[in-house]
Amino acid sequence: MPTFTVETVTPLFLGGADPRGAPELRAASFRGALRFWLRALLGGVLGDDPSAVRSFESRVFGSTDHASPVVVRVQSGSLATQPFSGLAAGQPGIGYLFFAARSTHAEPERSAFTVGSTMTVTLSLRSGVEGLEALQRALAAFWLLTRLGGLGARARRGAGSLQVKEAAGVPDDLPSFVSSASTPQALQLELHAGLSRLRRLVGGPQPVHNPSVFDVLHPTVCRIWVVDRVFPSWMEALEAVGVFLSTFRRQRSGIEFPAVRAASGGRSTLPPIERAILGLPIVFFDPSVRRPLGILEGQEHDRRASPLLIRVTRLGSQYGLVLTLFRTQFLPPGEQLVLRDSSGGRGVLARGPVPHWTWLEGALLPALAKEVGALLEVTGW
Repeated sequence: MPTFTVETVTPLFLGGADPRGAPELRAASFRGALRFWLRALLGGVLGDDPSAVRSFESRVFGSTDHASPVVVRVQSGSLATQPFSGLAAGQPGIGYLFFAARSTHAEPERSAFTVGSTMTVTLSLRSGVEGLEALQRALAAFWLLTRLGGLGARARRGAGSLQVKEAAGVPDDLPSFVSSASTPQALQLELHAGLSRLRRLVGGPQPVHNPSVFDVLHPTVCRIWVVDRVFPSWMEALEAVGVFLSTFRRQRSGIEFPAVRAASGGRSTLPPIERAILGLPIVFFDPSVRRPLGILEGQEHDRRASPLLIRVTRLGSQYGLVLTLFRTQFLPPGEQLVLRDSSGGRGVLARGPVPHWTWLEGALLPALAKEVGALLEVTGW
């Protein structure tokens, strides 16, 4: 039975029945994350047809019609918690990245499992079920989760990074779950080798749309980098990237604000709001009157997750950053961005085009490479 000792490398915001209540370690949260990474992996070899991928995914993690052949169990080890205010104190970059965990006038702040918390995760086949291929694919998804992704709230912003400390009972045809990399260059090579091996295991690549219909691990629509810099702590790693993104956002806000103010005053058309590519909604505030001017969101979809995933990885006694970019359809074809009235009526003040990938890849990432650290791209997988 494949068994893993896993530790948190960054704080883990994992809610239970009450997302703002005490953090809860649940197998269901792992299953949800594993589904995402399996879907991304399968999309890279089957193509980005959601129905085809969903059919293969259900053979591993089940569907409404049949149970999953794979059982995921999580046993807590050493777990302590810390509130958002304690994590963000004196760390504006971390406060920016974990912003949604703050308290509001209506809700208390969230707490997270602290860094260094440990847990045991096992993946096995349900009793009486034959499905070694299903278990293999579930393990492949677990490798991706613990090498590229994160778990829980704010996982795309660096929270919930997990790393395998020990692994037992893993089939030999899978890449190593325990990293031996102590430098960004070594991590770059590990990721290349692991990704190449997983893609060979699940099948040959098929063409995908560019941008893809959903997040897909395919070199055409997915780029992965290791930042060529080591940090003494996870806090310094996330603080560096958080301060950069916060500063970059403020600069863009200053450029975009006049157009948004004009639109809120009656102009019907918005110019391109390029930083929307990093996720929706965006609330625009007017500092002169201390109130929101409007909320930018999709015409039919009010939320859109960031396509850029930030992860912290332990490199020996130091820490590194891994960035994964999914070039996915920003909104369904034909859907526009809209600036809505934030006063309660939710009326549309203005409409505008969806942002383009060229801004993120041509402006934001080069600036990040200059301010945070050069980017070592993982290629050839």
